[in-house]
Amino acid sequence: MDEKLLAALDLNPSEIAVYTAVLESGGLPPAQLAKVAGMKRTTAYSVAGSLVEKGLLIEDATKRPRVFTPSAPEQVLALMDTEKKRVSEREGVLTNLANELSKRSAAQSYPVPTVRFIPEDKLDGFLRQQAPLWDTNMLETEPTWWGFQDHTFVERYGTWIASYWEQAPKEIDLKLLSNRAPAEVAFANSYENLERRNIKYWGEATGFLSTTWVIGDYIVMINTRTKPFYLVEIHDKLMAHDQREVFRNLWDMV
Repeated sequence: MDEKLLAALDLNPSEIAVYTAVLESGGLPPAQLAKVAGMKRTTAYSVAGSLVEKGLLIEDATKRPRVFTPSAPEQVLALMDTEKKRVSEREGVLTNLANELSKRSAAQSYPVPTVRFIPEDKLDGFLRQQAPLWDTNMLETEPTWWGFQDHTFVERYGTWIASYWEQAPKEIDLKLLSNRAPAEVAFANSYENLERRNIKYWGEATGFLSTTWVIGDYIVMINTRTKPFYLVEIHDKLMAHDQREVFRNLWDMV
């Protein structure tokens, strides 16, 4: 028997030696098989057992001592059906695995949005704490702060706005629409270093009651009209991109 043929069936050297010994003799009990194959009896018996599981040998336990014989040609050919089934099942498993990996990859590329709710008593502290993170993100995406700002935010948090622009990176500017109100005009005239803070008054914006910012990959919505005040922050790159495009186009139209 050509050993290369047997090796092509993924048989190891020990299996080739045992199979060749049985094939050339027509059948051997464990003791003789070990002698012919040149290995210990326990090893020869174990290797022969693996060949039985693969369908290449038959173990006749009705004889004493038991005998290992080669499988008949038709039995070997029947192994092809078994092999085809095994390959088909393996293809199914690999396909399912590839699908799961694809889902995992998609989840990593498009993470689930994170949403944070900030109540009134923590709002000022959150603005001061979060602003540096927003700045970093804007510098990595687009350094323009877009959106609509209700004039009541200026009335309630004007001190924070002024302190922010004293520290904001010079690359960042702001383009916000707002409803025309005395508070916004007074604020703009009260502080210096606000030249990068651009406000356009939108005549059609009388119905807006809250503030919406698009800051890099963040959307921030703030209610300062009615008590209790609150802030909602959404961190989602796709949604922020779309909202930024909305406000960019509105800015050009106003």
